[in-house]
Amino acid sequence: MTADTAAETSPAGGAPDVGALARIPGALFSPGRTFEAIARRPTWIPPVVLWTILSIAIAVVLVPRIDYEKLTRRAMEKRGQTVSEDRLQTIVEQQKKIGGAFTYAISACTPVVITLLVAAVLLGSFKAFGWELTFKQSLGATAHAFLPGMIGAILLLVLLPRQETVDPSAIGDLLRSNLGFLVERDSAKALHSLLGSLDLFSIWSLVLFTVGYSAAAKIRRGQAAAVVVSLWAVFVLARAGLAAVF
Repeated sequence: MTADTAAETSPAGGAPDVGALARIPGALFSPGRTFEAIARRPTWIPPVVLWTILSIAIAVVLVPRIDYEKLTRRAMEKRGQTVSEDRLQTIVEQQKKIGGAFTYAISACTPVVITLLVAAVLLGSFKAFGWELTFKQSLGATAHAFLPGMIGAILLLVLLPRQETVDPSAIGDLLRSNLGFLVERDSAKALHSLLGSLDLFSIWSLVLFTVGYSAAAKIRRGQAAAVVVSLWAVFVLARAGLAAVF
């Protein structure tokens, strides 16, 4: 038996496994079999690397299209500040330098940070109910459950170049994959945030989280869904509250 053949066979003896790269499409379109393989032999680096590449690519396309002058004027109006035109242009130039560098840094770091954080929270939540799984299993399930959002990122890479300017805070409305476009962001911030959470890719991810953690913890999918959806609901409500305040 070759090394490649051995890698495609589960430790349980004969059941077909799924290779690390094949798990990316597998998690999206054949989640049951794929997440069972992830639970047996957890992997997480390929989807996180893909997410990082897409995140940086979006930043590369987005940054040149950010209208820093418009954003700066709007921020000053909200604070009731007035400055000379020369001073405004100086601030705008500073924002371009700092904002661009900050956007690239956040784009590069976010996939790893979010994956580790969510995996840790879900691991603790499932263990609190007495269900056993390892951090590697949690990490593997989390990294692959976020894959639907990467389809959204690819679609954004198609749409963004067609925009002359882009407001970074409104980038989630471009795809029309959620209900946020039904209300104006500035007139009803909390409602816009709630409707924006009803997103096709987010719901797809919730399904994958349920399948993944059910396989990892060896519990019924209904039990896994109860934990996953409850935590998601808390996050959605907290985000809506922050949107209303800030």
